[in-house]
Amino acid sequence: MKAAASLAILACGFAAAMWWCAWPAPGGARPELGMGLVAGSLTAGPLIDRRSRKAVLIAGLALLGGASWGLTAAPDAWMRPLVAALGLGAGMTLLAGNALVCAAGGANRAQSLNLIGILLPVGAILTPAFGTGSLALAAGVVSAVALAVAAWTPMAGRAPLETAAAGKRPAIPLLALLLFLYAACEAGVWGWLVEYWGVARVLDHLTAWLILCYGLPLGLMAGRAASARLLAAIAPLTLLRFAGLAMAFATGLMLLARSPSASCVAAFAVGLAMAPVLPTTLAVAAGALPGRPATGMGMALAAGWLGMAASSPLIAWIAGRSSLQTAMLLLPVLSLAAAQVAMAMTPRNRPRVS
Repeated sequence: MKAAASLAILACGFAAAMWWCAWPAPGGARPELGMGLVAGSLTAGPLIDRRSRKAVLIAGLALLGGASWGLTAAPDAWMRPLVAALGLGAGMTLLAGNALVCAAGGANRAQSLNLIGILLPVGAILTPAFGTGSLALAAGVVSAVALAVAAWTPMAGRAPLETAAAGKRPAIPLLALLLFLYAACEAGVWGWLVEYWGVARVLDHLTAWLILCYGLPLGLMAGRAASARLLAAIAPLTLLRFAGLAMAFATGLMLLARSPSASCVAAFAVGLAMAPVLPTTLAVAAGALPGRPATGMGMALAAGWLGMAASSPLIAWIAGRSSLQTAMLLLPVLSLAAAQVAMAMTPRNRPRVS
């Protein structure tokens, strides 16, 4: 089961590398992609809770793999529907894969999700070696392998997941807002950092792109490995508070970087700070709705996709009325807002991942 989930997360990582590292639009800004991701997360959650994780995972991988293969040779007229199908498949696959790991992790699900999340940035790290044109092919191949493993692996249809007591359940709107702010911040980094460093005359385009493809993903991977260890000693919400504050500091450092070495350190630091937010929030959301862990995760994840979709147009709008340097100040502001949302979950309704 873990092998199928790991391959599914890896396939999603290659798909994400397509829209962050390969597509020319800032931030991979394609409305059809965002719509597909949101629809995939919202539909997959209830289906997983009512039917089976295996069926949703196989359906998501089929869509993801088919769309990825199609994008390798499709004419322009087919691009939009294929991108929408890619988003739908990625949304379903990412949620189903995390739901499998969450169920297997039990009381340690936050640690398990952080560990499996290490695989998500692998596609971005391999982009310079593979070339942007090979990402769709890689996503299709990994999806096909993952589908075969998932079809062959026995999986429990449904399994109960222990949730917090009624007075201590997390508030789904707050968790959704947290992921919205986080995803908007991360999307701003992926989509606009290369252009920002070019406008600020810090780095040339190729060097900035290489630092983005290596520095940020390596930080994400190292941060998730460290977070899995930290969660053995501290509560998930405590980690999320610190992560929000660290994101504000790291994104501020990134905007102040004025040399290649400082830019490398800043990109890694941003990834390190952002690392625990997505997997830890999903682990907390799994305990929000009694008997419906995947639905809670899907609602929070859908809000994250909305934040991703809103980020690039908002930065472009501010930059058009002021400057890109001013627009990028939105990133530390979003990070501080995310920290405030985590702090707003008071002890009375603070969730436990147990």
